[in-house]
Amino acid sequence: DYRITTKSSWSGAWKYPAAVGALGLGIAAYGYKMDPDRFAFSYLFAFILALTLPLGSLFFVLVQYITKSAWSVTVRRVAELTMRPMPIFAVLVIPLVLTIGHLFPWLGAKHEAPPENDTSSESPIAEARGLESHEPAALRDLPVASTKRMERAEERAEESIITHKRSYLNRQFFLVRLIAYLLVWTWLVQKYFRWSTDQDKTKALENTAAGQRFAPAGLILFALTLTYFSFDWLLSLDGTWYSTIFGVQIFAQCALFQTATLILLTLALRRSGLLGEAVTVEHYHDLGKYLFGWIVFWTYISFVQFFLTWYSNIPDEVAWFHKRWHDNGGTWQGLSVALVMLHFFIPFWFLMSRNIKRKLPLLAAGSVCMVVMHVLEVYWIVMPNLGACAPSIIDLGCLLGVFGVYLAAVLRGMEDYSLVPIGDPRLVRALDFENA
Repeated sequence: DYRITTKSSWSGAWKYPAAVGALGLGIAAYGYKMDPDRFAFSYLFAFILALTLPLGSLFFVLVQYITKSAWSVTVRRVAELTMRPMPIFAVLVIPLVLTIGHLFPWLGAKHEAPPENDTSSESPIAEARGLESHEPAALRDLPVASTKRMERAEERAEESIITHKRSYLNRQFFLVRLIAYLLVWTWLVQKYFRWSTDQDKTKALENTAAGQRFAPAGLILFALTLTYFSFDWLLSLDGTWYSTIFGVQIFAQCALFQTATLILLTLALRRSGLLGEAVTVEHYHDLGKYLFGWIVFWTYISFVQFFLTWYSNIPDEVAWFHKRWHDNGGTWQGLSVALVMLHFFIPFWFLMSRNIKRKLPLLAAGSVCMVVMHVLEVYWIVMPNLGACAPSIIDLGCLLGVFGVYLAAVLRGMEDYSLVPIGDPRLVRALDFENA
């Protein structure tokens, strides 16, 4: 029945990430006391990173239902178990809610254009974008007063952008949307998880049919909530930046991270004998193709965002990439180059081969690379908004704390349910699956 028994090494394994999570949260709490600003950004990085896995798993499950897929049945339950702990994020998000004033400059600014003769530079928006020390090369020979006036004019323009967004970017509506996102995701997760696990007992075909019927609506809800969540918690870290494709890029990260993690987790379970012969090289071959496809999709979306920003050359848009290349003393240039090389070029050529996809140690190596690069990419998206900063123990504490708690919930859930949906009517076809 593909269950974790008391004799299995996986029995009670959840206690280890739980202990690590407790240690990490302790470090994070100390980090908040020492540097609240750094804690806020570090915790946001850890929270977003952990959240992308259950979100990617939810998408994976919805797609398997809407396509009536048979090959993936034997790996679907592992994806369902990784999305199951979604409700704990309603608790893990509390530190973010309490520190949003440290994250979003638009929460602390009055957003009223300063008078023309005001030469002060006390503006959270200006500080967040480095305008206080900004001096364009073309203006270095101008009198100080003229340069100040031009800088203040830029500030006033940016403040007017925030004012224009005031109906959307305000604390009350912001928190209402956050609650709505978590409720929708939790509802979808519980709905599909209940259909799947109840079917293990009843073998009811109606559960599969219900999942298939609701999948289109579920995907629409997923797309809308993920897009607006990414606008709220990542894009609005710089409230003046525009990007209509940003939500798609975050979606690509979720899907890629989930596929790589699913490969690694099922490999570990298979090696322990818990999956028996339910997941074979044929399944990993398809998962490898899935992973390769997401690498290409992620690259396409990331390049489109960069290319259109470069081509249009609108100051409010290019500032985002300047912050990750020219600004902050070039702190983030190395990581920017690493994302291009190790998130696309090397894994693209590595995973293109059919032989690589069918040699499980090599497929695992490619998956590990994708997991590591996803961690670095989320860090690259969040932390430059803090400025030029070296990695900190606070980052590690938040990462261990949030991800440790989430992983403990995943492993604890694995002990209560079968690791394969034994009641699914397509299970026989999945067990006999072979690639063409």
